[in-house]
Amino acid sequence: MNLFRQVGINQAALASPQHSIFNAVTGAAITTNTAANASLRAPYQGVSVNGFFQDQSAAQSVYHSLQASATQRFSHGVQFLASYTWAKSIDNASGQGGGAGTGGVVNPGGVGETSGILGNQLDNRANRGLSDFDRKHRFVLSGLWQLPQPAKSGAARTLFNGWQISGIATAMSGLPIDIVDTGAASLYGLSGASAALARPNWAPGVTGGSGAPAGYYFNPYAFARPVIAAGQPIPSSQGAAIADGAGTDFGNVGRNILRGPRQVNVDLGIGKNFAVAEHRAVEFRAEFFNLLNHVNLANPISDLNAVAATGGSLNALTGQIVNPGAFGQIISASSNPRLIQLALKYRF
Repeated sequence: MNLFRQVGINQAALASPQHSIFNAVTGAAITTNTAANASLRAPYQGVSVNGFFQDQSAAQSVYHSLQASATQRFSHGVQFLASYTWAKSIDNASGQGGGAGTGGVVNPGGVGETSGILGNQLDNRANRGLSDFDRKHRFVLSGLWQLPQPAKSGAARTLFNGWQISGIATAMSGLPIDIVDTGAASLYGLSGASAALARPNWAPGVTGGSGAPAGYYFNPYAFARPVIAAGQPIPSSQGAAIADGAGTDFGNVGRNILRGPRQVNVDLGIGKNFAVAEHRAVEFRAEFFNLLNHVNLANPISDLNAVAATGGSLNALTGQIVNPGAFGQIISASSNPRLIQLALKYRF
């Protein structure tokens, strides 16, 4: 409770002949809803509709987990630690930066405590879903082996004694995938924001993201821009308002409804201590990060606006995808290839 989040408090209200909106500057009574007059229907005039945020301590989160661990020490200097977590984290604001991102690369944004919400800025539950950092399963196995010391004296002792091998293997579920649409919610003045403030619709007849075509991680055709033709009711208004010009609504796709590729990594370290004197020693270490050179894939591009940006196309009347472009494709990895590090440490 009382977590930080950013709320776009200048979201345009919807008007109707029965419920006019009076512009605070001009005093004009507005009874229509178009993408063009959204700024006139906003409560704060003279500032951006989709970029005027307020930091609030109003976000909520809940976390449930089952955690288990086991430690085993064997003879001959061998020991293992295994831990497993089965968890589910739910919130309506997960913080800023460092997550999976929606552009096909790990989010490079600066990590912070505040985060914007998507969808209806005035609905406290509009962004409720899996946390951006949620990992359903996480298993970690670590071990250490102090190699036997067969040599008792002389050069053989210096060469063969004091070796140890350590390693850690991690396997975990992928991060959630948030399907967003920077072209949605134009009737509320929220489209085109540098940080997407809305999501798309489920395409007609589709209930999930299964059935991905070759080359795509999820089915891009399962999503559509929430286009509303002129004269049609605005679904998010529950029939209380009409679109007086073509525009887009909030989508009905929930937050973080898909799951990205799982992550696996193995690191290994080999070290040896060379005694120099009673209280002095030289330690040599060779460390192998991502020992198996396993490719961990990043989440796919999940911003529907990437359809047009990458050579695809949408049906302007229905919002359905004609050619998805790179929307739904994985274009990068989330971890480095194998790295080897050698080090010497002198202790005194």
